[in-house]
Amino acid sequence: MFVLVVRLFQLQVLHGTDFALMSDLTRFNRVVIEAPRGSILDRNGRIFAENGLSYSITMDPMEYDKVEKSVPLLASFCGFPPDELIQKVKDINRKKIHTPVKLFKDADFRLLSIIEEHKSELPGLDSEIDQRRSYPNGRLASHVIGYLGEINQNEFNELGSKGYYYGQSIGRDGLEQEYEEVLKGKNGTKFQEKNYLNRILKDSKEIKPDPPEAGKSLWLTIDMRLQMAAEQAFGDTLLGALVAIDPRNGEILAMVSMPNYDPNEFTHVMTAGRVDSLFNDPRKPLFNRAIQATYPPGSTFKPLTALAGLENGFNEQTRFSSCHGSYAFGGRSFKCWKAGGHGSLNMSEAITNSCNVYFYQLGYKVGIEHWQTTAKIMGIGDITGVDLSGEVAGRLPTLDYYKNKNKYYSPGVMLNLAIGQGENDVTLLQLARYVGIIATSGIKTTPHLILGKGPKPERIVGISPESFDVVKRGMLGVVEQGTARSLHIPGHMIAGKTGTAQNPHGADHKIFIGFAPFENSTIAVACVAENCGDKSPSRAVMIVKRMLDEYFNDSMEISAAANQ
Repeated sequence: MFVLVVRLFQLQVLHGTDFALMSDLTRFNRVVIEAPRGSILDRNGRIFAENGLSYSITMDPMEYDKVEKSVPLLASFCGFPPDELIQKVKDINRKKIHTPVKLFKDADFRLLSIIEEHKSELPGLDSEIDQRRSYPNGRLASHVIGYLGEINQNEFNELGSKGYYYGQSIGRDGLEQEYEEVLKGKNGTKFQEKNYLNRILKDSKEIKPDPPEAGKSLWLTIDMRLQMAAEQAFGDTLLGALVAIDPRNGEILAMVSMPNYDPNEFTHVMTAGRVDSLFNDPRKPLFNRAIQATYPPGSTFKPLTALAGLENGFNEQTRFSSCHGSYAFGGRSFKCWKAGGHGSLNMSEAITNSCNVYFYQLGYKVGIEHWQTTAKIMGIGDITGVDLSGEVAGRLPTLDYYKNKNKYYSPGVMLNLAIGQGENDVTLLQLARYVGIIATSGIKTTPHLILGKGPKPERIVGISPESFDVVKRGMLGVVEQGTARSLHIPGHMIAGKTGTAQNPHGADHKIFIGFAPFENSTIAVACVAENCGDKSPSRAVMIVKRMLDEYFNDSMEISAAANQ
């Protein structure tokens, strides 16, 4: 009796708490309730990303032995090779996870019904209804929105303490990645009671559930109508990019990179072959050309050279030697794009006619130091600070650049730099901000994608409003009578500048920058159409025209609605 009493004392008093905890761990099953992910909407409330329903088949790792024995039956139900399914179960077991793990995601309703019907024959397996990210517009703005992917073991080890569970999805690209903390919300938990056979009986009333907190939705600066118009203008085969911003505040109205991809693919189980083809596609559909690709700006830099000249002793009426189709310098002949030449031009006329010979002479006289100072003021060679990862800075050639690269620099190098060739490299987003600064006569913004969250614009120092006026008049002439006449839209004053980006790997790229309306501009745009050569009219110009048609139509509808 004494021995029994001592033993009971040990069990009930000394170790009672431990045994009660072990009993609860056996009796209760902890279930994670995934928080609804926030939606992603355009500036007018149109949906880019939302949550749908999905069915999953789960496995309880604590019942691994029973699950392993029922694998052949499960394999026959789902049509999965038994050997591969056994390996998958073993992989889950090796991860030492103690909560149910999704064995099959995105299961169809037929499989869900079979699992429920044969539950007694499939111990350790269960089904659940959970969320699946849905992108109703498919490929539209895919590089901006991004996609989700399941966290792997290494990520789970790092993120488990932050409320993630193994197999949960996390943002992998675009805004889904950049604003993961905002969108994901906070997962909840509930506890289910189990009997001695480990069967789920009901939700526990003893332990109060912790409800999930939904993620916050993102309202974007993007206008879906403009985005759609621009992407449709590119078509199915043309490569390139476009960025349109509001130059007054930096709101990005459209950001296009072609080719694009369908983020819905990542919400389903993809075959290894499909993953391979997507990531190794030579057209690079996952590469965001708007912020990650760099291009020689070509003649779109002639307004920059003009600004440098205007701030360093030259004026609108400055004329140089007449253009006869080429310019002799240092024993070489530098050609103008117009074989017969442009004759004698002042500065705004030189911008309108895109005369190489005029800007060869202006660039040489200004010099690289003054030229690169103006370029830096205009944001060239620096990242813009957009709220997307992966942005590159491009390249602004300076004297230090040539010294560090052991490249020879002579004053003749400035001739190529002045017309946007040579070692110049910019991103489309940089060009969009650059033309936005011109449009507003000196307001520099931080391009951003979340409505109402952009940094405060600032007015640049070092370039006068009068200098901007000269350049803007020249750019207005480009659309009214110059190389972008095909962009003319009746009733609207649009300014712009065409350019050609030399491509050593094939046909040249066509570039266009522009802004509208000419007075009190509300949109600035930069576009590149790759490998177009010298086809006329410029494909970049026609893409911008298609988008601006939509922009002006939308503005007229809003104005009419306001008047009513």
